[in-house]
Amino acid sequence: MRKLSENQIAQIQSSLTSGNIFYDDIRAELVDHFATEIEEKMDGNKSFDILLLEKLNKFDQKKFQRTLLLQSHLGILKAIFKKMFSFWTLVKVAIMTYVIGFIIVPFSTYTPEFADQVLKTSFILTFLVIALIGLIRTRLLKNSQIVAAGNTLFIIAMLSQFVLKIEWLGWTGLSNQTILYGFAFWFCLLLVAGFRVLSSTVKRAHLA
Repeated sequence: MRKLSENQIAQIQSSLTSGNIFYDDIRAELVDHFATEIEEKMDGNKSFDILLLEKLNKFDQKKFQRTLLLQSHLGILKAIFKKMFSFWTLVKVAIMTYVIGFIIVPFSTYTPEFADQVLKTSFILTFLVIALIGLIRTRLLKNSQIVAAGNTLFIIAMLSQFVLKIEWLGWTGLSNQTILYGFAFWFCLLLVAGFRVLSSTVKRAHLA
């Protein structure tokens, strides 16, 4: 099988910079994909230019990017839930829950719903600020894995805000304070596990 020259690889790269592929890591993977397929077919009668043109015409770049993004988000989701069962994650979360619950629970003297909103708003703002600072400082917003990690973490946090409601859990017979501690535990667990995954994703991107 013939190997492509550096100029031919550069030609593939330039042909994939038309705006259909936004993320640098996906573009790099697509270049490898194109190069491998063209190399396999260059032993025939067709030239490199013809093979590249044929590949570009029949290949849906946007669909390729959407597929990889979906896979990235699902992979990050699995990684976050796996981290949640780490022993040291649970230890950190238990300590954080006690401290945050000690601060938040007194707000329930106004109304339980008010304490609930204080808790959720504090966590959502924490998720948003840390994620934005981290992504901006890394300057890797064009890396699909990092963006997927940030997206997944924030989406779970936002969904939790709407799903976890004190009034919906009244049937359990638990006290409002116990429910608030439970909410604090969940958000702390999500925060610790999520940012461990985000941090490791950033490190891998730097090493790539």
